[in-house]
Amino acid sequence: MDLYTWLPLLIYIVLGAGIAGALFTLSMVGRRRPNATKELPFESGILTVQPARQRFSIDFYLTAMLFIIFDIELAFLYPLAVVLRDVGGVAVVELVVFMAVLTGALAYVWRKKALEWR
Repeated sequence: MDLYTWLPLLIYIVLGAGIAGALFTLSMVGRRRPNATKELPFESGILTVQPARQRFSIDFYLTAMLFIIFDIELAFLYPLAVVLRDVGGVAVVELVVFMAVLTGALAYVWRKKALEWR
């Protein structure tokens, strides 16, 4: 393979990593300047009683990640269902394997009790 065929992808990766690194560095370098305006109540009139950067339970993040994962996996079912009739038996086998993996992942998460709030 030729380097010129991979050059656009390499440039894209380098630019993406550079921009991400620059934004991360700039966010760490910036100063924090609290002022009276930032301490005002929200538009709803609720006073801030605790800092905005509070810790959330890991259950919140786990539930959010599981929702995103299963939501994205289910989004892949639609294109497969559209081509199911055209492709034939291969698509049916792929659908069965995909659903088996999805069901196995859900069973694992359920067995580990990751879907229960503590």
